[in-house]
Amino acid sequence: MKKTFATLALALFVTAGVFAGNIKSSSVPAVVKSYVERTYPRVSPVEWNYEEKGNYYNAEFKIDGAEYSVDISPEGKLINSTNEIAATQLPAAANAYIAKQFPGFQVKEARKLVRRGSTYYEAEIHGQNSNQMLTFSESGKLLDKKL
Repeated sequence: MKKTFATLALALFVTAGVFAGNIKSSSVPAVVKSYVERTYPRVSPVEWNYEEKGNYYNAEFKIDGAEYSVDISPEGKLINSTNEIAATQLPAAANAYIAKQFPGFQVKEARKLVRRGSTYYEAEIHGQNSNQMLTFSESGKLLDKKL
């Protein structure tokens, strides 16, 4: 019985942690909401989360079907952002690298990432019974390759 109770208590604790970050828009500081409204004026609705460990707000939303995730400090400054992009929006050098190094592969998903002021691109490519995750610099130079 004690073992069952302990398992149930652990499950409830873990489940509560998963939902603890979701917050109502009314709980988000005006300066944080203002950043999102100014930078992404066509956005609605926005799902808000607060990440206590990192002390930042996360906004998730879609624009024209593309998913966005933006982390903003309580002072209204961008920390990180990730958004889906079309393969054609990757840097030209990145697309040239993929075509040359991975003939026959297709870009399944592409993302633009901004991390503390630096811009990166990710391309998930598929082909020949293989998948790769490639990370490129803003200029299109390969930075990382994962299977």
